[in-house]
Amino acid sequence: MPAPRRRFETLGLSRPRVLIAAILGVALFPLPAVPPLAVEAPSPAPTPPGTGPVTARFLEPAPPGLILGPTRITVEAATSPDARITRVEIYADGALLSVLERPPFTLTWDAGSGFVRKTLRAVAVDSLGRRGETTLVARPIYVGQYEEVRLVNVYATVRDRKGNPVRNLSRDDFTLLENGAPQRLTHFTSAKVPLTIALLIDASNSMNLGGKIDLARKAAVDFAESVDPEDRLMVLPFDDQLHGPDAPIADRGAIKTRIEAIQARGGTALYDAVYRAAERLAGVEGRRVIVLLSDGRDQALTDNEPGSLHLFEEALEKAHRSEVAVYAIGLGRHPDTEMDLRHERSLMEILDTLARTSGGRSYYPERAGQLSGIYRQIASDLKSQYTLAYESTNRARDGAWRVISLKTGDPDLEVQARGGYYAPASPQR
Repeated sequence: MPAPRRRFETLGLSRPRVLIAAILGVALFPLPAVPPLAVEAPSPAPTPPGTGPVTARFLEPAPPGLILGPTRITVEAATSPDARITRVEIYADGALLSVLERPPFTLTWDAGSGFVRKTLRAVAVDSLGRRGETTLVARPIYVGQYEEVRLVNVYATVRDRKGNPVRNLSRDDFTLLENGAPQRLTHFTSAKVPLTIALLIDASNSMNLGGKIDLARKAAVDFAESVDPEDRLMVLPFDDQLHGPDAPIADRGAIKTRIEAIQARGGTALYDAVYRAAERLAGVEGRRVIVLLSDGRDQALTDNEPGSLHLFEEALEKAHRSEVAVYAIGLGRHPDTEMDLRHERSLMEILDTLARTSGGRSYYPERAGQLSGIYRQIASDLKSQYTLAYESTNRARDGAWRVISLKTGDPDLEVQARGGYYAPASPQR
C-alpha cells in the first residue's frame, strides 16, 4: 500500500485526493478522537508579493497550504510594461526545484507522504534584472486537530457581442455571487490550467445513416489535434453502454487510432454515458470537460424504452458533483421537438441544461458536415478561459446546491461559467 494512502487510513480519511493542494470545492476533515498532541503556533501567512515593479504570488497551492504527495505549483508573475518576466525560480525548503522561463509557470512536485511544515519560495526576474519574490509556508497537521479548506474554483469563458473570446480582463472586472451573496475572489489567472477531456461520441445505430459516423470520427480527430499538446483525452464511444479505457492519454497517435476504430451499432444510452464519463473524470486534477455528441434521445435500439439505467437527473447531478463542464452537440434537424420517453423534455432542453448549468455550451448542427467547425469552436473556447477561486462565506455543511452568478461590469460581455455547486454535507458518524 502506498505511503500516502497508509497515512490517510491511519488518520481515518477516506479520500486522500482532496487534501492535495490543487483541491477544488470544500472539505472538512474531522480526525479521530485521541488525546491531542502539542500544537505549534500557527504558521505565518504567505508573504505578500513585493511592492516593486516585479511581483510574484502562488496560485497553487492555495492557502492554507496543506501539502501532501504530488502537488501542483503555479506561480503568477508580473512586471512593468517596459519589461517582461524572463524566468521564475521555485524553491522548496531552500532547494531549487526548477527554473521556468515562460508561462505558465507551473510544475508538479512530490511533497512526500507526511503533513509536515514546508516552505515554498518563488523568485521572479524580469528582462531588466529586477526581482520579486513570495513565500508560502505549509503548516503541519496533527492528530486531534481540525482542518478546514474552503476553496471553490470557477472556470469562465467571456465573449463579446460577436462571440469572440475576450482575454484581457483582470480580477477586478468580475463580480461573483453565491446564492446572491457577494464573494471575494482570492485567486485569479488567465494562464492555462491542465485540461482533461472526455470525447463522448454517440455510436448508436442511427449514426450510420447518411455517413454521420464517418464525419463524426473525422471531426473528433481534428479536435484532438487542435487542443494543446499537453491536454489529455479519453475516447469514449457509447451505444447501449459506454466503451473505452478509463485513463486519459496525451498520445495523439493512440487517440486517433481509438477514434477511427469507432463503429456504430445498438441503442443510445445517453444518460449512462454522461454519468459514467463524469464519474471517471471526478478523480482528475485540473479542468475537466465532456465534449458530448449525440444524434438522438436516450432510447434502446429495438424497444420504445430507455437506453440507460440512470435518469437524466442522476446524470446531471453526477456532472455537477464531478465539477465537469459539458459541451453538448445535438446533431439533427429537430432536437427541439424530439421528446424524451417520459415526454417531459426535448433533446434540446436536455443538452442545454447539461451545458448551461455545468459551465459548457450547446450546439445544434443540422448536418454532420458542420461538426468540424463546431469542434474547432469548442477547442478555441477551452484555450481562452479564466480561472477564479473563492472561499465561500457560507460555512453551513448542508449538502445543498448553491447558485453561482459570475458577471463583468460590461453588459456587452457574455460570461460562461458553471451555475453552481453542491456544498459538502456533514460527515456521517
